[in-house]
Amino acid sequence: MALPIDWRSDTSLAYAIFRLTFGVNLMLRGVDRIFFLGLDNFGNGMVKQFEMTWIGAGMIQPFAHTIPWIEMVMGACLIVGLFTRPALVVGGLLMANLTFGTMFLRNFDLAWLQLTYAMAFFLLLATHSWNLLSLDAMLGRTRPTGVRVGAGV
Repeated sequence: MALPIDWRSDTSLAYAIFRLTFGVNLMLRGVDRIFFLGLDNFGNGMVKQFEMTWIGAGMIQPFAHTIPWIEMVMGACLIVGLFTRPALVVGGLLMANLTFGTMFLRNFDLAWLQLTYAMAFFLLLATHSWNLLSLDAMLGRTRPTGVRVGAGV
């Protein structure tokens, strides 16, 4: 049986730094789109991108108005490490949706950037047991690597 990772380990510190950096990126992207660019401007930009497709403004606008709020809340959760796993799952699913639209537009360069984000969500979710410098860990929501449920550890 592997020994549990200690919260003071390099692994836990590396996870916390990556989670924090990714969270800042996502949160500030959402903040910018909501409070500086404006939700309507962001939505109208997405509608313009899809105007040559069968996907109408009635589908694009609600999605576009939701994305920045998801980014902001998801990023804030990642920054402090609260509800980390659900935030990563939501983020991964959001990237799948965004990638669908991007591929529909045949914007292959942007699709590669989105794939990079998807890989970051994957890495953070796959190594979630290293999330020991977080509010989740303080609240007992993260199990260190090597500890099996029901193993009496």
